[in-house]
Amino acid sequence: MRNVNQPSGTRGFSLIELVVVIILLSILAVTVVPRFSGKSGYAEYTYQARLVSALRAMQTRAMHDTRPGYCFQINISSSRRAFGAPRMAYTEADPSPTCTTVIDYTNPKHFATSATEMASENVRISDNKDGGSSIFYVGFDNLGRPLTSSSNCAAGCRIEFLGEQRIGVCIESEGYVHACP
Repeated sequence: MRNVNQPSGTRGFSLIELVVVIILLSILAVTVVPRFSGKSGYAEYTYQARLVSALRAMQTRAMHDTRPGYCFQINISSSRRAFGAPRMAYTEADPSPTCTTVIDYTNPKHFATSATEMASENVRISDNKDGGSSIFYVGFDNLGRPLTSSSNCAAGCRIEFLGEQRIGVCIESEGYVHACP
């Protein structure tokens, strides 16, 4: 039998190298994969993003539509675990349906949660303004400044989502709406 010399660049992995790689992959599988496969805290961030989007959309509507009597607001119900706009009847002559504090669940999903959506995921929404009086809605004037049921958010407002994590939506006094930790 002839002995054929193999070039030195075609060597394979040694047994020790293969064992080390398998051990490292096992450690990663045990520690990292469960974090990405679960829904831990995911729902809170989804609702946070939806509320920021809804508030910003209402704020934009308020700045573009300056007719008197119409309200541009997102209602907050901690007892029903929901948020959303009232009836969005901006084309009607009567502005009163836009000013109610009742959530219209027939609005598009980017303006409201469903009646049972947050409760089914065990997420609560707080409606306290810095530990003070309750906020039943956040509306906006024609300059984009926040108006609430308890005051005008002169010092800013915070609405929190409570579930596996505690995260919030901040509304600054000048109208900046953003996600906050």
